[in-house]
Amino acid sequence: MNVVDVRNLRKTYNKGKIVAVDGISFSVKKQDIYIFVGPDGAGKSSTLKTIAGVLEYDDGEVRLFGIDIKDDRVAEKLKDKIAFMPQGLGLNLYHTLSVEENIDFFADLHDVPEDVREQRKNLLLKTTGLLPFRKREAGKLSGGMMQKLGICCSLIHTPEIIILDEPTTGVDPVSRRELWKLIYNFVKDEGITAVISTSYLDEAERSTVLSIMKNGKIIVTANPEELFEEELTVYEAEGEDVEKAYEIAWRFYKIPRLKGSVLRFVTDKEPVELKSLRLKLKKVEPGVEDVFLLKTGLKRVVLKPFFFIDFPVPEDAIVVKDLVKKFGDFTAVDHISFTVKKGEIFGLLGPNGAGKTTLIKVMTGLYNPTSGVCEIAGMRGEKIKTVIGYMSQKFSLYADLTVYENLFLWGKIYNLATDVLKERIEESISLVGLEKYRDTIVEDLPLGIKQRLALMCAVIHGPAVLFLDEPTSGVDPAERDAFWQIIRFLAREIGVTIIVTTHYMDEAEYCDRILLMNRGKMIAFGTPPYLKSETLKKIGKIYEVKTENPFSDVDKLLANGFNAVLYGRRIRIYSRISLNSEDLKKAGVNVVYMKEAPISMEDVFVYAVREHEFTED
Repeated sequence: MNVVDVRNLRKTYNKGKIVAVDGISFSVKKQDIYIFVGPDGAGKSSTLKTIAGVLEYDDGEVRLFGIDIKDDRVAEKLKDKIAFMPQGLGLNLYHTLSVEENIDFFADLHDVPEDVREQRKNLLLKTTGLLPFRKREAGKLSGGMMQKLGICCSLIHTPEIIILDEPTTGVDPVSRRELWKLIYNFVKDEGITAVISTSYLDEAERSTVLSIMKNGKIIVTANPEELFEEELTVYEAEGEDVEKAYEIAWRFYKIPRLKGSVLRFVTDKEPVELKSLRLKLKKVEPGVEDVFLLKTGLKRVVLKPFFFIDFPVPEDAIVVKDLVKKFGDFTAVDHISFTVKKGEIFGLLGPNGAGKTTLIKVMTGLYNPTSGVCEIAGMRGEKIKTVIGYMSQKFSLYADLTVYENLFLWGKIYNLATDVLKERIEESISLVGLEKYRDTIVEDLPLGIKQRLALMCAVIHGPAVLFLDEPTSGVDPAERDAFWQIIRFLAREIGVTIIVTTHYMDEAEYCDRILLMNRGKMIAFGTPPYLKSETLKKIGKIYEVKTENPFSDVDKLLANGFNAVLYGRRIRIYSRISLNSEDLKKAGVNVVYMKEAPISMEDVFVYAVREHEFTED
């Protein structure tokens, strides 16, 4: 018997005008890790809420453990077998209760006996690393810790199926690795079944079954390994003419993406059109993102300047000297110094709670610094507010106003003349493809469209410096690529200086330089290639290993002293000495293939953070 059986499921909103789920069917077996990916508005959340029993549906059949959940009285009997964690950091938590009180509350909801509760609670707190924080208020936890607590609360009653809606969105790479380890362990040790949605395509490779959704339909369902059975030729190019190559790629090849200094594209022929350019061209292995974008499509954003910076900006557009910000005894920003060049895309990375958002709020004048100096476009204090744009994590839009009304309001906040503002609004709407949404209220917009609108609101007044605080969190890869096309245009063609924070490590590749923070301090600084090179000197070698059972094999490797982590459905091993498959065989691991792998920005991030914490502790 399957744990979940869904047949011809249909769900609509707004009296049937919006079709969220359009006749989908799928089954989930016991101990599956079943993952849904898809563009914004594809129907993933509606599907998960339906099988969790928290959303009514229009048509079709949904069975859990063989029982039809359409009848509320029958479905009520299943509630102790199900756990559901909604999308959003800490949304299923009570922020004024402590870690322990939150878990106790969920235990009370499910009538977990006192003796069982204490044993289970201690196991969960120990497994998630939250034991030292059991008395801390949930609202004072970092994003990663909140999600771990959410999983504790979901698992306190020992459910048979856990349904997680984008559990790692807004969570840093270190915490993401820890959360996935938790999920694997509970699936393996307790026989739990997991149904998960995600916007991180590397996570999709960790599934036993993967479904790609688009426009309410499932367009592909497969084991991730099966996605690559159809031959797919992927190239990467880098060199002096990479920008020219990007333009050519849009004409001749499929899904071209410019990731910093590296162009990636798919083609079924030899890329002869690039032969005359100064490039290094190589074939690379396809990834889930390549398959996903081929199925869902990629957009070319046609751009033209719609404002000009009409005042002088120094070559060092941002100067930060010995900046400190304290809240009582707590130091959120600890003696940070750096400069950002005019027109540079500058990445600010770090774990949840590292101090990134606090630093941005000091730089934008929302917080006063405890000490130190910050100059923006040669200005300090109140004067900087007219020359900066700020796009916050929550987008700062007015949900009950239309797209046009939001743009008009933001323009008036910056005292733009009405005739100039109206012209700029029309150009903004046209520039980022908001025409069909101009009279739609923000509440009804897909996430990716909200993101584009928030960006246009942040630049409507023509700022010299733009701050973007996790602007692409939860947005699908196609929308993220479109967003970054706009960002590159603002920096390269208009000369806007851009500061961006992100938890997507592939986006770190798009930045000219990166500052990596942890616990309020700067722990690494430089270009992505420089940071990779310096980290690799410390790590040694990185191996990518394919085995028949990576989920259990990684535990064997760890038990035998290897520095190993799961990376999609592969295992990555970090070693100061050369290794081969025989070394792994001694640990009881049968290798399908093993090869040296290039270092990623996720490797840089995780290594720098863990090295800093080891030194500090």
